Amino acid sequence: MKKNNIPNPDVSVFIKLLDRGFKLSVPADQEKYYRDGYEVFMERVKQHKSKAKGYDDIEAMGLTAIECMVALQRIREQMDGLVEAFQDRIEKLDAAVANAIEN
Repeated sequence: MKKNNIPNPDVSVFIKLLDRGFKLSVPADQEKYYRDGYEVFMERVKQHKSKAKGYDDIEAMGLTAIECMVALQRIREQMDGLVEAFQDRIEKLDAAVANAIEN
């Protein structure tokens, strides 16, 4: 099946960090990820700024950004492991089918 060539329209997403706001133009099908990601990010920043942890705005945002990067790296490693396991299964299936055809 051919993929249609209709361009995905962009939508605006507003992000506020400290005293600055940013109006981003993002593909409409990714808007949800930007909005959800922003909410989760800001909630985590708020947790770092809590009295228990006591980080200031910049420290809390920096720590949150690092946590996000670590999470992405960890998920990437898991995905790579799953792809490798899937490829191994495909190879075993190919061998089983080839063996069944020969016999």
